[in-house]
Amino acid sequence: TLLLMFLLAIEASGAKLELKEKRLGDQIFDFLDKNRDKKITIPEMNSQMMYLEKMANEGGEGDENTEELRRIFRGLKRAAPYLFNLMDQDEDRRLDKQEMKFLDTFEESLNKNGNCRIFVKEVFEILDDDVDDRLDADEILEGTKSNFLLGEIANSMHQFFSLRDSAWELKIHIKRAMRSLWGDELDREGVVEGMKWFDTDGDGYIQWLELADIYNSFGNKFIGMAGEIKRAGPMMGMFGDDRGGEKDKAKDAFQKFAQQSSNVDISGLSGLEF
Repeated sequence: TLLLMFLLAIEASGAKLELKEKRLGDQIFDFLDKNRDKKITIPEMNSQMMYLEKMANEGGEGDENTEELRRIFRGLKRAAPYLFNLMDQDEDRRLDKQEMKFLDTFEESLNKNGNCRIFVKEVFEILDDDVDDRLDADEILEGTKSNFLLGEIANSMHQFFSLRDSAWELKIHIKRAMRSLWGDELDREGVVEGMKWFDTDGDGYIQWLELADIYNSFGNKFIGMAGEIKRAGPMMGMFGDDRGGEKDKAKDAFQKFAQQSSNVDISGLSGLEF
């Protein structure tokens, strides 16, 4: 989802896109490394996120695509510190280009028969205690509180995305992120509310096919937008401030980009299928 906002920054600058293509991790690194010291710090990330948020707020009111991007961005802003800590493998509170290569790994994992598809399926099966191919609120709540289940999820994650030397270290990060997001007060009512986004037929369960459809939609859009970012070439590193306060230009660019983001051309992609 952050990919959508990066493209917005390019649109707002009025710059032309270069044909030269770089790796996804390199492109986003160039955008976030504001002082060009080959390291990304949390203050730098926050600064660039504030820039993108400002661009989002210049969008048209009442437009469905614009409102969707704003909602996505709010979720991204909340999750960004935990993603930063997860990718910070040496835990020096800075990200280098090697650590940002996780984004390349993640992009590749979204392709047909990729590791992300397998990982999502394994997590679903870990939580599906009664093996009925659907998750209820009690199963999900148990998954957030059970050390055993969290350990199983961490083992699966470590198998496909070895961001730490051991699954035990990954489990610690998963628990920290969950505690920061929900505290120790997550209850069944909160889980039921959170399930509504996935429960597309409104039956009170997350069916496997519902989750698969959401995964396919997200994955195809991610791959399509990642391709656009990579085609942007070195232009990604040019943006990160108001660039003269061109608010009208930014507003027009956001409206245009919001419309384009809802119609990403995913023809020719390998496809995501469960």
